Amino acid sequence: MSDRDYIVDALEKLIEVCRDGQNGYREAAGHVKDPELRKFLEEVSLERAKFAGDLESEAVRLGKHDVDHSGSVQGAIRRSWIDLKGNLGGRDDEILSSIESGDASAKSTYDKYVSDNKLPDDILGIIRNQAQALEGALDRIRATRHQRKVA
Repeated sequence: MSDRDYIVDALEKLIEVCRDGQNGYREAAGHVKDPELRKFLEEVSLERAKFAGDLESEAVRLGKHDVDHSGSVQGAIRRSWIDLKGNLGGRDDEILSSIESGDASAKSTYDKYVSDNKLPDDILGIIRNQAQALEGALDRIRATRHQRKVA
């Protein structure tokens, strides 16, 4: 595998992760009852869409013109689970639990590439910034869930 192919493959995996996050957060926002939480989830969904767009631009710059704009099967299953919980009257905490699980998986994918010395510095910078934002959202989800348990 050439360096270019390796880089594009990494970008495609991260794009898929971002699309899963975008769709998952949007799905969750449609089911939570707390308006403040809904707003946060919608904002993260938009942020993940921007992340995917930024990574897609890099893939196109490297010559990949048919970038897949969908997420993964695993992400679709998670969204279906959120939808099911929401339709059955699931509490916000249950929906947040599904989002936390998805973001933990996304974090592990990002962690794989954050310290990858095969990626160019400019792309690595984008990935590191996105990973940091993902970590911040995950921390907020965890804190929100903890606060709700204590209350």
